[in-house]
Amino acid sequence: METNRFRSTIKSLTAFKDIINVHCPNCNEKASLHRKFEDYRSYRDHYEFRCNNCHAEVKEMKKFIYSVDRNCPFCPAVINYRSLPTSKIKKEIEVTCNDCKERICYTPKVESVYDWKFKGENIEFTYWFSERFKGEMFWAVNEEHLIYLEDFISAKQRQRSKENYGMMLVDKLPQFIKDKKNRDELLKLILKLKNK
Repeated sequence: METNRFRSTIKSLTAFKDIINVHCPNCNEKASLHRKFEDYRSYRDHYEFRCNNCHAEVKEMKKFIYSVDRNCPFCPAVINYRSLPTSKIKKEIEVTCNDCKERICYTPKVESVYDWKFKGENIEFTYWFSERFKGEMFWAVNEEHLIYLEDFISAKQRQRSKENYGMMLVDKLPQFIKDKKNRDELLKLILKLKNK
């Protein structure tokens, strides 16, 4: 879409992440991750996988990483421990000091991580709207994001919104997207991705 002016008002990619379009790990067709709004205070959104083509069952699995960063009570050493992701819930963990070899129980720091499982295997999704461009990866999380990028790229004038302060989403875009010498080729790529 050819426009004369683009004014950015979006600060974060999160504005587009209610639905994320991905390749289905089963049929490789267009599938989507739908945000579940379980807790508005959560810093980590949870998603539900949907493929309307093959109805593959892909589950988001919650795991925990336990860590300890403390001074050893028996010697001057510092104990640094970080577990591998596990589904087991632990209130305390026993760690061994590397210097004095004493074993100590601590209440660990707990970090939640999420994996996607398909047929018992961990998988990583690739965006549906993604393609290599001059050695760089051009991608969009969904069609709304793709149209936003199209509007930015096709604009002859790009303005920052006066009512918002701080970095805008367009400030964080890679340089190859901002370069006007790539405008025509990127717009062709966007058209190709829209018709995918």
